[in-house]
Amino acid sequence: MDPIHPFLHLRLDTFSALASSYSQTIDLCYTAPPPPPPPPPPPPLPPASTSTSTSTASFSVDPQPAQPKPPRRSRKRNGGGPPQLQFLTATDPSQFKDEKAKRSVRSQAMIQYRYKSSEQKRKNKSSAKDKDTATTHHHPPPELEPTPNSILAKVPRQQQPSTAPTGKSKTQQWWEDDHDRDLYNTTLEAWQSTNPSGPATITAGSADATSRPTALNLPFRPHRYFRARTSIPSTSHTNSNPVLDYERSPEHDQKLLDIALRVARVGNGVDPFLVLPKFASMELDSFKLVRTCNRTFSTASTLQKWLPAMLSHPHILLSSTIVASTWMDMHAGVRGESRRTGVVKGEILSWIRDRLNTAELQTHDSTIIVIVHMLAGEMWSCNEQTLRWHEMGVAKLVTHRGGMDQLATQGPVGGTAACVCYHNDIICEAAPLPEFAHWNPPPVPEDDVDALPESPLFYRTPEMVPVLNDPACNMYTYEIICDMRDLTDLFISHNAAGLSTILDVEADAEPSSPNTASYDAKVSEIRTKLAMLPSAFVPNLPTSGDFVYEACRLTAIIYTSAIITRVPLSVAAEPARNAVLLDPASVQPPEVFMKRLTQSLYEILERTNVGDIWGDMAGVFYWVTAVGAAAARTSVTTDMYQDPTSLSEEYTTWVRRCLIMFATRALIILVFKHPIPTAATEKRLLKVQELLGSGRLRKSV
Repeated sequence: MDPIHPFLHLRLDTFSALASSYSQTIDLCYTAPPPPPPPPPPPPLPPASTSTSTSTASFSVDPQPAQPKPPRRSRKRNGGGPPQLQFLTATDPSQFKDEKAKRSVRSQAMIQYRYKSSEQKRKNKSSAKDKDTATTHHHPPPELEPTPNSILAKVPRQQQPSTAPTGKSKTQQWWEDDHDRDLYNTTLEAWQSTNPSGPATITAGSADATSRPTALNLPFRPHRYFRARTSIPSTSHTNSNPVLDYERSPEHDQKLLDIALRVARVGNGVDPFLVLPKFASMELDSFKLVRTCNRTFSTASTLQKWLPAMLSHPHILLSSTIVASTWMDMHAGVRGESRRTGVVKGEILSWIRDRLNTAELQTHDSTIIVIVHMLAGEMWSCNEQTLRWHEMGVAKLVTHRGGMDQLATQGPVGGTAACVCYHNDIICEAAPLPEFAHWNPPPVPEDDVDALPESPLFYRTPEMVPVLNDPACNMYTYEIICDMRDLTDLFISHNAAGLSTILDVEADAEPSSPNTASYDAKVSEIRTKLAMLPSAFVPNLPTSGDFVYEACRLTAIIYTSAIITRVPLSVAAEPARNAVLLDPASVQPPEVFMKRLTQSLYEILERTNVGDIWGDMAGVFYWVTAVGAAAARTSVTTDMYQDPTSLSEEYTTWVRRCLIMFATRALIILVFKHPIPTAATEKRLLKVQELLGSGRLRKSV
């Protein structure tokens, strides 16, 4: 069995049995009289095969015998002075990235660290001794207050006292260290480094940009941009209230830690590093996973709204780290999923199984949260059958809680669960389940002064002020976004006039509106404008080198073609079937037809600031990545039980996975600060997809 693709070797009949077990377990838990006593708590999970990672939520993971690791030889440093320099030699640059070289660097860094620590202790022996004595004889760290969920087996916690020599708590010292040395900066770099013989990833248009003659002017003047600039108040030109409270910086990390400690109420001298829960498996670095999850997916709004629930039981906090583990897989260039991710999934699945078999917890908020976390974590695998089963599990629990109309009024759990399920439907081009399809988020309060994540799918005012004021949005990018907003409004109103739900619309029905000619003319105008826009690789233009513009342009080409030809987004991503690229006015180079548009979109996105999800253009970023993730869905990427036959197929799957992770991260960051706009954005994109017939296409897979 190829260890790189463990999940691809799960037999279809095995999966069917597991899926059936999941459904029967949920039905049994909700329809039977008092359920039997819960089984005894499962033993700690031994190192498990990653082939269990795509299992559904009601079965246990079969333990595999652990393979003993060879004993590591201790190495003593000669001499009593400071550590000496150690040189790495290689005959090929790639050898500097192999495991032996990395291990040598880490070892030398640890030797240096220990030497400095011992010197610090020697110079401050008396004060250090007092600190060590006070820490060593401190009272044992208290357990978290028991909650109704504590009837399940407790998750183990670290018991050793903190002995950090720097005066900082062990948590603070660990939090500030760099634990991501083995990860690549971008996913494109991760792919290229782990697949040196893989397909070329040069974006279409870049190779011949300097050889083609270019026009001195773009094909039209963006009048809408200038009208918007003159129509909004001058005080709105500087946005002091950003859309996001997120940034990748040490200051942001420290802010998150301060909030976490304040909410957790561990400011009584006890190092929270000691009381945070841990996974049962000793293989898993729980603290690294929690820290990566906070750094990558959390904002101040996330911690304020979600952390109290997460700290109510260890399962909730630990299950949230599944998305962090898959994010690390992506940045490490893992083509399937890592052993770490497989072990995390195994533990979470065992918790879900126990909760569904425990009467007091079957429909508890905490159970819904754990399954929602699992659903988000499974998105990296692209296994649509597994994703659908988890979504059905969430839907059944929501139904037994009185439906979305009831659950959405009882805190953030209902709305968050709906948004994650909507997101799953979007990227899988699937029709939403009835439990979520017929729920509509409330309108944004009129007195809400926060800047909102506006996009072609959601906007508060026609000018879309946050987008307009973002420095990364040039005038032609703004024109594209406005055109896509108008196209969305036209398409939905033209095809769904007078209907209460988009799910009742036949995707191939002929529109009966008397304004068909006007509609066709407006859509044709938008298509022609888009076809005439040059690539960002064409030099000497206002759009040259602007990759936010290029990402929006490529997404708009896919989106517009899908609407014009009434085909799913995944079909419109094929250049040979794209109505915009085939338009007579198109100025696209021949190279654009050499690969799927989603591959070009992915490579362009990696040239933008994905880390901050485009700041005040975060709503646009979600539109770009969600449309891209749905458009990247192919027959190759949906059959996850079969090995790819070539590196080209493998790259196609890689592109889809990365686009899904980009979109999922944007969703998680947005949903806690802007739950209503996020849900409204997703509902509108689902309406577009349903009119395109994506739902019927999905049912045949």
